[in-house]
Amino acid sequence: MLITRRSDYALRICRALQDGGRHNVSEICRLEGVPRAFTYKILGEMEQRGIVRAERGNRGGYSLKMSLDDITLYDIVSHMEEDIAMMHCMREDCDRNAADNPCMVHREIARIQGVLIRELKRKTVGQILTGQVPENAQDDV
Repeated sequence: MLITRRSDYALRICRALQDGGRHNVSEICRLEGVPRAFTYKILGEMEQRGIVRAERGNRGGYSLKMSLDDITLYDIVSHMEEDIAMMHCMREDCDRNAADNPCMVHREIARIQGVLIRELKRKTVGQILTGQVPENAQDDV
């Protein structure tokens, strides 16, 4: 799973919009240091996925459509990245991991990918931005 700038910028956009207000692209770029061209593109993708809403016009801008308490890092990454597989062999089209002869490397990468996905789902973006720790969870850092 390669987490690219697309996911980084999407998270920065969420942070810029966390106050619940409406912000134009210039404000978002200034607040979060996201290049203008990327901001338009990523906001368009986030709008299509129902994360943000766009209001056109002179007083328009972007605001969150979903609560950040309902969005996890996994949601952002899985929406922004084309493929969340860590390695090619994690895709269903891998021909080196037959049921009658399982690949031990595949098994270990699958375990690691499972841990990563679980951790990306553990906290919401809202919890991360406000420093909240979910019940029964400890920060390991």
